[in-house]
Amino acid sequence: MPRTFDAVPAQVDAMVRVWEARGGSQDDLTRDAFAALESRDDLTVLRVPEFVPHDSQLGCSVAGGYRWDPPTLIVTQSMSWRRQQFTLLHELGHHIQKTDIALGTAIVEHREPEAFEDASCDAFAARMLLPDDLVDTHIHGSGPTVSTATGLFAASNASRAAICVRLVGRLRSAGVVAVLDGDGIVTFAAACGGLFPPARGSDQCSNPLVQAALRADRDGRVVTRDDAQIWYRDGHTSDLLYGQAAWAGDRLFLTMVSHGAPWLTFSPPRDSTADRAPDAWEECEHCHQEFVAEGVCGRCEHPRCPSGHCGCTANTEQTCTECFLCKHPSQFDTGSTVCRDCAS
Repeated sequence: MPRTFDAVPAQVDAMVRVWEARGGSQDDLTRDAFAALESRDDLTVLRVPEFVPHDSQLGCSVAGGYRWDPPTLIVTQSMSWRRQQFTLLHELGHHIQKTDIALGTAIVEHREPEAFEDASCDAFAARMLLPDDLVDTHIHGSGPTVSTATGLFAASNASRAAICVRLVGRLRSAGVVAVLDGDGIVTFAAACGGLFPPARGSDQCSNPLVQAALRADRDGRVVTRDDAQIWYRDGHTSDLLYGQAAWAGDRLFLTMVSHGAPWLTFSPPRDSTADRAPDAWEECEHCHQEFVAEGVCGRCEHPRCPSGHCGCTANTEQTCTECFLCKHPSQFDTGSTVCRDCAS
């Protein structure tokens, strides 16, 4: 899940300057990133049905990839048009950073280079889709609320993911902006201030804020609670948070902060209110081993099985040497290069 770093805003400012020096236009990217980038001769835009080719950079927070040679931005077509725009701009962020010495140096010298690069790509994409003046018109008072999120979704062609990333950068305290599906499952989340976001695919139905929102009418009305909590896959929770939720179409926006909630006159921190649920059993998607989730991967926020597998390895595709299709590792017997369909 995306996190923010103190150096991201400066990195994004530099990315914008590099892009403009290469003849790029922010306004064109805001209107239609595909039209703006497909007309260029210094890179290629490749749309693929469902998966990212294995020879491109993986591990992004988006369903896309970047191929170094020749420079190619890869986007899966199975996503919504809004999400494809965000993914395309995210991959453009990789291209800009990998083809500029100063930007590349900033990544290499960072304490968490891969996470920093990915966070910068998210922030760059969000800024292109949601310019400052548009965001400013939807923030009233001391910071963004969930109404800011739903208002931006209605007023722009930005994805919900872009809105999460943009608004988490405007929070004035530790917080999370997230999107959930109709079953209370996280589809995207971004966090700041040292608060870890819930993992993509994690169930948040134990969060009192989510419980109330799932019972509410999906008419855009705001649900507010002061006992919200993030539930992590290792069975732990965050401290109690101040939260708001509202529906935008078939997805639920959540805004949760540790203190200083913009919608309240007084909201102090509630430290030491985190809890731990009983041991949570998980099944490894890679080796199908059941285990008690005792720790998570710092990169993908998924629990790690005793064999060291996590979301990073579970998402790694493997090409069958018989049918030459890219498939999930679980479709192969251990050590085999032929998928079970071809082997049977």
